[in-house]
Amino acid sequence: MRPTLSLHDITAVVVSAGRMMQAAKVRTTKQIYNARIQKHFTISRHHLVSDPTSALRTGDVIRMAPERHSRLIRHVVTAIIAPAGGEPIEERPAVLTAAEREGRREAKAERRRDRESGREGRKDDGERGRGGGDKEGEGGVTV
Repeated sequence: MRPTLSLHDITAVVVSAGRMMQAAKVRTTKQIYNARIQKHFTISRHHLVSDPTSALRTGDVIRMAPERHSRLIRHVVTAIIAPAGGEPIEERPAVLTAAEREGRREAKAERRRDRESGREGRKDDGERGRGGGDKEGEGGVTV
């Protein structure tokens, strides 16, 4: 079954995979027309894409969608169109669906909220810092 195309899906070729954790470098190409020369030229651009399952290999043709993952990684892999090399798609880890990505994002946000609520509870228990004690030998330097 072929995945449905979104309006923002982009086709790209994997240039470098396996060197960064859960990320790959891909190349997208487009043609621009130079009116003065009256000729089309191919322009390529490199992007970093999120690959949480590390399913990509160098040379794969992929479909990616824009999704802000970090400061540098602004796209996510949605499908592998054509595998390159010896390993078939069936033997690789599956590419995450949009629902699975959303579930992981929610779980991560929940863990962050739990951590922050734990920190707030510790702050309310009392002062925890350096040099806050008034008694001798409790904080700061005694002379």
